[in-house]
Amino acid sequence: MVVAPGDPEFGVRTAWIWTAGLTCGLLLGMIHQPNAGAAPKVSWGAKLFSCILISSLTGLAILFPRGPVDDHEDDILRFFTLGSLSVIALLHVLCLLKSHPPSCYMTDAKWCIFGIWLGRMSYWLYEISLEYGWRSFASFPLSLNCGFDSVVCCWILMLFQCRLQALHGITRTASRLWLYIFVAALFLTYYFEGLRLGYDTRLGDCCGLAVRLPFLCFWASYIISVCVSITNCMASLRMESMKVRGLAKQQILWAIGILRMERVLCAVVGISWFLSYSLQAFVLALQTWQQNDYESSQESLWGWVDILGHVDGVISCVNLAFLSGILWQSSPPAETDAETESKARLRGLSSMASFLEAGEEPLYHAKIEELAHRGIRLAFLLDFWEELLEGTLMPSFDAERSLTNDVVRLAIIPRSRVGRGGKALASIWENSVLPRNMVTHNWTNRFACLVGGIVADALNEGTYEELAEQLNSEEGVEKLRNRLLECGKMDVTYWVCAFSVNQHASICGGYGPEPPEDTPEWQAWDQKRYDSVSLQKFPLCRCSQPKILSHANPACELNKFDDMMRYLDRRVLLFSHVIIVDQQFELLRRAWCVAEIVEGNVLGIPAKIKVFSQAAVDGHYDWLAVMDVRDCSASSATDKAFILGKIADVEAFNLKLQQLVFSAEGLFSDWIDGQERSRQVGRILRRCLSKAPSTASTRLHWRDLVGWSETEAEATSTSSETESEKLMW
Repeated sequence: MVVAPGDPEFGVRTAWIWTAGLTCGLLLGMIHQPNAGAAPKVSWGAKLFSCILISSLTGLAILFPRGPVDDHEDDILRFFTLGSLSVIALLHVLCLLKSHPPSCYMTDAKWCIFGIWLGRMSYWLYEISLEYGWRSFASFPLSLNCGFDSVVCCWILMLFQCRLQALHGITRTASRLWLYIFVAALFLTYYFEGLRLGYDTRLGDCCGLAVRLPFLCFWASYIISVCVSITNCMASLRMESMKVRGLAKQQILWAIGILRMERVLCAVVGISWFLSYSLQAFVLALQTWQQNDYESSQESLWGWVDILGHVDGVISCVNLAFLSGILWQSSPPAETDAETESKARLRGLSSMASFLEAGEEPLYHAKIEELAHRGIRLAFLLDFWEELLEGTLMPSFDAERSLTNDVVRLAIIPRSRVGRGGKALASIWENSVLPRNMVTHNWTNRFACLVGGIVADALNEGTYEELAEQLNSEEGVEKLRNRLLECGKMDVTYWVCAFSVNQHASICGGYGPEPPEDTPEWQAWDQKRYDSVSLQKFPLCRCSQPKILSHANPACELNKFDDMMRYLDRRVLLFSHVIIVDQQFELLRRAWCVAEIVEGNVLGIPAKIKVFSQAAVDGHYDWLAVMDVRDCSASSATDKAFILGKIADVEAFNLKLQQLVFSAEGLFSDWIDGQERSRQVGRILRRCLSKAPSTASTRLHWRDLVGWSETEAEATSTSSETESEKLMW
């Protein structure tokens, strides 16, 4: 804040007080630094105390009596001072009371609002000091306010930079040198203001003007660059929205809405700052030219500078509260509209019972009931996993490499052998268990991912990458056991084909029909005959259990998933469908797995898709956006034809599949902070741009203005990321 030139009686003492106040403001501001660590959990008692303290001090400022020196000519300025103080205090109290998940970004935004409030309190002390005639003391709270302003401006820009990094989405080392230069420029500006107040010299005005002008040019270029970049992003998203459909299109429209709102907020705060400092520069220039002819009109101009500063503070706080996500949460896109949902539910898979001969239905339904009672408890699954880690059950087992197919052949089939035949391993562990969840997975995925995905479901997590890594050690397994015990999830039951289907009645004695040689199908078939770790050929089981592989046989256990899902849905309360997608999304290329996914949705069974990571979804966006069940593969051409023949409407089937995948990514939640929201928009944007040619080589890059430096890791980033980066900025 700045005021009219002071008189010479301030002198050296005023200059020293001013310097001390600026330094104290800087040091107090450095107590907290944005992104210093995880957001601490604050108790409700501490929040309530803070709200009462801030409200009380603000009320004291409003009710504090006027001093005897006041000539009542500054009523407008006093109104704006107390008005801005009240609005900022109210915003801060609302942000403190608003409950939300731990977010360092939101905590930093609250600190910024608190810093602005503290600066306004210091300015109020300055006005009170003038009203009571404490002119020598008045410069201290004013300079304290200036010191706060310098640091808070740096905080706000750091948060803004974090948002740009999140939207950009590529790991970078951001140089903050330009931020420190910015703070130093503000500090010098305010220091020269103190020089002018203390000595009323032309040097103070000239230096203050010289510092403000470059800042104004930099700030204008920066804001224009950011707004143009956001506009370019919106244009790219609009073009892509014309090419896609379903939930992918709804997500793009959601991202456009977010960018539109943020463009308005960024433009408002940018214009507010620019006008405030432009008016200061104008008044300083006027004083420099009329140094010996100081007029009362200039004092009025300084009053308007102060008023504009108060308005700017309120605008900054409102923007922080909205952009951080504390007071503004956008609604995620709905999965589908009612008409599409109704159409999709009417077009599911035809029941296998319609293909049976007369008199075969009793045996068919008996087999469905038998299969449906082969659930496994999570506790048994973890015990089985620990046996694998010990190496006695399957010596070649490697937690980071062994596939589910390896575990079935070398562990599940030998363990489930009973006499001259065999059973489903689930029936050996426990007899007749109705599962709460049905699991869809593919055998070409790592077994650790299967177990990690099931544990992720029990812990209500959307991705399983970290959980799968934690399962690699006995210590990690023990920690997961403790977490599951704490939330009472060890007895949650699942139906998993690898454990719930009797492998001795189907695959244990062979590798399936051999496709023609020198074809991709034969290569895939041949690869499944060998252990992925030891590269040794799987031994075949010599049991005498009859093998039933024909879909026409009502006793076959490999073709009843749809009717079994109907059976369980009618008999199990809150029955759900857990879909564990591998890192390469092979599951969605397997016809049987895709059929299970959509059939579960047609039946209205809640689906919970667990993906390896968000990066895996992003990397396969192009394929996921246009996936077609007709392009899926099966172990045999007969199986694929059988599945496709059961689909009544392929287009509706494809649309529902796409909606399921994109709605279950874990991108959207009930509450996300502003930085994560920008990261989500950036992820959607990069998906769209990954297919677009680079046409933005002439566009203005904001990072060229702020000294952005790239890490060595960027040099090896993919060309698609580079093209995306160019189009975004």
